[in-house]
Amino acid sequence: MKKHVVLSAAIALFIGLQAVVSAPAGAEGAAGAKAGGSGTAALSHAEAVYKGALPLLSSGNLPGAIAYMKTKLYAVTPYQATVLTLKLENLHKALLPSWEKKFSSSDVQRKLISVYKGGVSMTKLAESTENASLRALLLSAGESGYKLDTAEGTFYPVIDYAAYRKYKNFVTDDISSYISIMADESDLPPSKDNGLIIAWGEVADRALTQEQFIQSYPASNRLQAVKKLYNQYAVNTFYGQNNTPLFHYDNLEMDLEAQKAYTSILSKNNSTSDFLQKLDGFMKLMKSNGYLLDDAAKQYLKTEVPLS
Repeated sequence: MKKHVVLSAAIALFIGLQAVVSAPAGAEGAAGAKAGGSGTAALSHAEAVYKGALPLLSSGNLPGAIAYMKTKLYAVTPYQATVLTLKLENLHKALLPSWEKKFSSSDVQRKLISVYKGGVSMTKLAESTENASLRALLLSAGESGYKLDTAEGTFYPVIDYAAYRKYKNFVTDDISSYISIMADESDLPPSKDNGLIIAWGEVADRALTQEQFIQSYPASNRLQAVKKLYNQYAVNTFYGQNNTPLFHYDNLEMDLEAQKAYTSILSKNNSTSDFLQKLDGFMKLMKSNGYLLDDAAKQYLKTEVPLS
């Protein structure tokens, strides 16, 4: 764990820099000239592959970078693979606003109404339209690593984190776990239109997974991103959302499905998780007060899960 934390800290420092620097290419010890020679050759090849990806990323060439990493990421070190993967995510985030603008025009939105199908890739959507400009837009967005989503009657591109799963075997443990977390978010977002669209149990399970990441990888470059996500899930767990509140507006009773889900989770987990301890205290209070949002419940939430 100590070795991993040091590696994660090094990656965190590296990604924060704007200048391009090379990954370390040293090897400890030597077991003879032949072994040393092959080891040096392997590291030299990894360095060459790594450096070959950098211009694609720095120039904003998403399709080129994705194609390159798909076939060559296996050849670099875990450190280098991690740096390249995080740089790719940074680029995806940086270019997302420009893609959102391309899809936001009323003409594109109108055409997408007859084309869009949930869970279908950009490539498949492109095949379903005869409009040349829309087809070109969808294909280009798909090749750039985005997928189409919708909420409140609007269509928009999002990062397709499921596509990052192919990098999991090549990166460090923390970023492999991070990819899993974000791919789950991409596959099935927790909410839309101010309401949860995943079950209460899934909300709590994801919060637990995120908490485990925070505890296991305190030096990870993506620690703050997961902390932000965890805070959102903690609020969803204990409050719900406007259109799916934990306590019904009319009688202030706790949602029955949430009661069952949280009780089940607590019965299956015996860890010292801070999240589970808060949930356990909350459910004990709920049981004692008839699962109502009374003054004691409000005070507990204000203290243990403040909204600000």
